Amino acid sequence: MLTQVAAGRAYDFSHSVGRGAQSGMGFNQPVACALGKDDMVYVINRGSESISNVSWNRTGIGARVSKVTIGLEPGDEEFIGEFSKYGSGDGEFIWGSGVVIDDEERVYVSDEWLNQITVFDQDGKFLRKWSALEKEDGQAHGVASIALGPDGNIYLTDGHSHEVRKFSRDGNFLASWGQQGSANGKFNGPWGIATDQSGNVYVADHLNHRVQKFTADGEWLAQFGSPGTGRGQMHLPTGVTIDPEGDVYVCDWSHNGQHPGRVHVFDAEGNFIISLIGDAEELSKWAQMTVDANADYIKRRREVSPSNAESEWRFAVPTSVMFDSSKDRLLVVDNQRSRLQIYNKLKNYMVPQMNL
Repeated sequence: MLTQVAAGRAYDFSHSVGRGAQSGMGFNQPVACALGKDDMVYVINRGSESISNVSWNRTGIGARVSKVTIGLEPGDEEFIGEFSKYGSGDGEFIWGSGVVIDDEERVYVSDEWLNQITVFDQDGKFLRKWSALEKEDGQAHGVASIALGPDGNIYLTDGHSHEVRKFSRDGNFLASWGQQGSANGKFNGPWGIATDQSGNVYVADHLNHRVQKFTADGEWLAQFGSPGTGRGQMHLPTGVTIDPEGDVYVCDWSHNGQHPGRVHVFDAEGNFIISLIGDAEELSKWAQMTVDANADYIKRRREVSPSNAESEWRFAVPTSVMFDSSKDRLLVVDNQRSRLQIYNKLKNYMVPQMNL
């Protein structure tokens, strides 16, 4: 359904942005996005590792930060540029895992392999980098995601040490909490992280199949969801975001009838509202350009039955969600489809009083 209505809320699918591409107009294994000024969206491309017989830090292709605007209507999107690449040098990353933008338009990129945060200016100029670890302790670590709180501090998840760490924007370690387990306040492979307007921290507890809510100091407050495939339950949550009204959005890998991928919506008290499953019935502008340039693509697509075409519409392993409060819309990073799917949260929606 392109428009879904539940509990006084309406979510209307707008359009998708992206296509598979090693560079330029498109994405390659996108894992996260962040919104900057002037509607600029920064997308982290994980890329792929496919070059053999070279050193470990040169095997990847397609890793980069893409800068795009997504517009208000289908076809409005524009590719603005890109920066960074696969590598271990200054201004490079191996496994990009998250991105945030501060009020001075500085771009912070987390690296799951190097366990570091790299900072760029809005044009992609390398500024500095700092360790995402409290200290070198000889233990396994992997920075899974990153968030910027209203207090100006950086919060990140570590999926290997099962904790949240808090830093200043200059990279000074401030605090940490969590350990492996399933009790309140413990984690098992935490992934996505986000903060609300009050500074509370939400963590997608990936292998515990839930989202946990904390204060900025790590005090446990609440749990959203539980393991399972029923209403309000989760399976391997990967990303979380919160809108200004307090609604919580969680992407996970519950099956949607075609692929692993749903976005669950909860209210601020943890009550389940609805799930989105992906509705990209029309190709994005860039994907349509690819099809239009190849006559064989056009022929093959005309052979696909409507029932099989549905597979293309749905989410396929989404990894992150972001809410654009200036436009009241939700952006879903649809990883395996190399695109963003965009939903508008409609205000004062009136359900038509008619039957079809």
